[in-house]
Amino acid sequence: MKLKFKTQNRILKAMTIKNFFLSALSFQLIVVFFSPASAESKAPKLTPKVQKIVYEAQQLMEKKDYLKAQGCLKKFIEKNPQKKHYLVEFTLANALAMAGKDREALPHYRAAANLYPAFAAAWQNMGKIYFDIKQYDEAGDSLLKAYEVNEKKDPALLYYAAVSYIMAKKERKALPHLERLVSGEIASPKTEWLEALLKVYMDLGLKENAFSVVRKLIDKNGADPRWWKILAQLHLQQTDYKNGLAALTIHSYLTSISLKDLMLLGDLNNAVGVPLKAAEYYEKAVHMESNPAVYEKLASAYIGAHKPAKAIDALNRALEKKPTAKLWLMLGQVLYEEENYDKAYDAFDQSARLDSKNGRAYLMMGYCAFQMGKKDAARSAFQKATHFPKQRKMAKAVLKQIGSIVSN
Repeated sequence: MKLKFKTQNRILKAMTIKNFFLSALSFQLIVVFFSPASAESKAPKLTPKVQKIVYEAQQLMEKKDYLKAQGCLKKFIEKNPQKKHYLVEFTLANALAMAGKDREALPHYRAAANLYPAFAAAWQNMGKIYFDIKQYDEAGDSLLKAYEVNEKKDPALLYYAAVSYIMAKKERKALPHLERLVSGEIASPKTEWLEALLKVYMDLGLKENAFSVVRKLIDKNGADPRWWKILAQLHLQQTDYKNGLAALTIHSYLTSISLKDLMLLGDLNNAVGVPLKAAEYYEKAVHMESNPAVYEKLASAYIGAHKPAKAIDALNRALEKKPTAKLWLMLGQVLYEEENYDKAYDAFDQSARLDSKNGRAYLMMGYCAFQMGKKDAARSAFQKATHFPKQRKMAKAVLKQIGSIVSN
């Protein structure tokens, strides 16, 4: 079913999801406590002096004496400028970061990574610091490197790297890593991986791919209302109102429904030609917010469903709360169609009083008076209608007809 542009635009606008949840980076800084037995065979050799200063600094850090730990490590570096060691730089970076000196810690993490490129902890901590200071692209690069050099190939690091790229608005950089994660090649896909990939597909306009992912999310957890709402959005973006309505209806069963969603469900039911169902949602909506616009839609739905009595009741309820020219005009129109010309005339008269610039109210007052045989009242109303461009031609034609009747 084709809709008018305004209706399409309203439905799509209502389904825009501004805030898409992504799991935050929850990992902590890695603090490597020195143990000769745990030293990696490929790592640069640990001299007794390095072992001693790192151990001393770590003891101070355990006591939360970060300033003293920084001091002894910096002093060691100054005394041994030609003998830089990755673990000294890394420990100093940790002491600075744990004291809240993130930006000062970064060059020391970088130095540790340069001295020992396969040291995953340095890359991971550097990535966390970059993320915390909102340098997301750099965070992604660092975390990706941490994943690549990590012997365990922890998929969480790859996910964190992808999330960082998303935060940097570099969705193209995130895409291959997320696709690899959800492929099952590394581990069983987690919901948050699928969710991140869904966001990337949607941001990049890859709708068919997004459909595939959201269906996987529904298969994994169909009780989560978010996925049904996103599925509805995808259908509506393709102007598939029937399937969009079905998905949004399921969403409404799974969570408390908002006024916005009630109105959208009403609009969609109208769009697919089920006005009586639309009226059910609008009735619920008026209990949440009884503004004239909601009542207008409610009355229109009843009119479309050929329920004039219900339309009249809805309009009367609305007029009791807040009378407007449009509501009176709608009531007059329904009453006119029901051939209740006396009450229709009064309704159009009320509309004209509230909005003297609406020529249709005067035109319809003329028709009501004419139908009741009140030619003077009809003539007066039609003459007023001639002052409005849209109603002028019709009003003059009827005035001519009235004049002809009178002369005969």
